[in-house]
Amino acid sequence: MFDTLRDNSRIIVYIVVVAFVISGGFMGYGAYLNNQGGGGQAPNQRQSVIAEVNGMEISQQEYFSLLQQQAPQSNLSSSQIIPFRYNVLNALIERKLIMSQAEELGVDVEVSEAEVDERYNNILEQNEMSDQELADALAEQGYTIGQLREDIKSSLTDSKTITQTIDQGISEIEVTDQEIQALYEQRYPESETAEADSIDETETAEDERPELEEVREDLETEIRNQKNNQAVNNWLTELKESADITINDQVLSAYHALENENYDQAVDEFSTFVEQEETDAIFFSYLAQAYEGQNNYDKAEETYNTAIESFPENNDLKFNFAEFLSEQEKNEQAITLLDEVAAGAEDDFMTYYRLFMLYSQLGAEEKAQSAIEKVQSLSQNMQQNQENVEIEEDSPEEIQEEAEELEEDIEVEAPLETENNN
Repeated sequence: MFDTLRDNSRIIVYIVVVAFVISGGFMGYGAYLNNQGGGGQAPNQRQSVIAEVNGMEISQQEYFSLLQQQAPQSNLSSSQIIPFRYNVLNALIERKLIMSQAEELGVDVEVSEAEVDERYNNILEQNEMSDQELADALAEQGYTIGQLREDIKSSLTDSKTITQTIDQGISEIEVTDQEIQALYEQRYPESETAEADSIDETETAEDERPELEEVREDLETEIRNQKNNQAVNNWLTELKESADITINDQVLSAYHALENENYDQAVDEFSTFVEQEETDAIFFSYLAQAYEGQNNYDKAEETYNTAIESFPENNDLKFNFAEFLSEQEKNEQAITLLDEVAAGAEDDFMTYYRLFMLYSQLGAEEKAQSAIEKVQSLSQNMQQNQENVEIEEDSPEEIQEEAEELEEDIEVEAPLETENNN
């Protein structure tokens, strides 16, 4: 369960990419961004510092700047907000550690004016602006083209520094012929066509399976990328384990403890949150997961039961509890809980999809089939609605043109029918 949590929520950002988006204002570096947003910090802490890494500070302004840049277009659910906020902070922590390593390794990079020009021109192209239009937009924020180019150069310098430091921090990646062969067999399994099958069927099976040499390069690249990602993850984990990291945001501190398997600390901190008058259901889930990490399964189940009494309509909570019950091989209880969710699911696409996944995991095939049929039905409805919207968005001129084209087709056909009739 915890591996799944980490795989789905952990985002490692090695290079902080600055998003230049101009729409009524310049959204860019923290120095030019109004500091807005809640933090969940303790009242007596320094409000300007959200975390410290080996004595290096991460400011609230730096954090909220990246938080805004990385924010998804759609609203996040309560179960997604804390992991998202933590991932952004974790990216800044990792960046601090990498830049510190760069100093120790003596990494020195250069950025040419041609590289700055290329990035600057990309900004103009992406925003469909001229130099003067960009200058005017920046001026409204008290910002100049010269400052922008300096910041671009600084960003490129950091990017190159981080990339080179990572390359020096991990060992050279090797890919063996055996690994390539194993992935080939997994990706393109041999047909089980018996010798007695027809020649046509055999030829078809052979056509569908490429020769190893045809796909060797792609398979090797895939394996190399996987190994490289794992090596970087391991290297960053070692850096963080040996680092002195303090997170001043109470919620993110508790989640950090849970993510890093400091279950005693996570239990203590999340226990405080669930006792607050205006608490949130997600804190109960995290507390239960922390108990599970301690192998205290009775307390984990007790926490879920208490949470559902307090938040009887919260489906995320019920899904988490059902997954926990499944891991404890209490399948009947889990299915009963999922049935409650299904009874009130109405037309929620994601709810039915999650029901399908968990019912399947629990071996409730009929219920899983019913859920996937609902998913397919809702998917078709959404597609039809989208097509209707596209039709409604056609301009009157487009509709008139289509009508005139149709009339022309009719006029061409009419004389032919008259001649044939005569």
